[in-house]
Amino acid sequence: MWENNTQEENAVKVCSFCGKRQDQVNRLTAGSGDVNICDECVDLYREHLEKEAGKPVDKVKMVQVCSTCGAHPPASHRYCYNCGTQLIQG
Repeated sequence: MWENNTQEENAVKVCSFCGKRQDQVNRLTAGSGDVNICDECVDLYREHLEKEAGKPVDKVKMVQVCSTCGAHPPASHRYCYNCGTQLIQG
């Protein structure tokens, strides 16, 4: 039983939505069961909800430009959601 607890604590946690590891995102929040969500997925979902509600999305939050593919990920993203390139944090 103790070994199982140790293994679970040492297991690499990933976002249940995008599959990124905990070391690839700024924050990984645990939900019920084995469900986790990263700050990047939270940002994308928030933007989706704002669009659905008809509210304008604040483009200031999308200040980064991926040098590889030209995508505009939110400032909180460490990796481009389109091509996976590591972004320079400013």
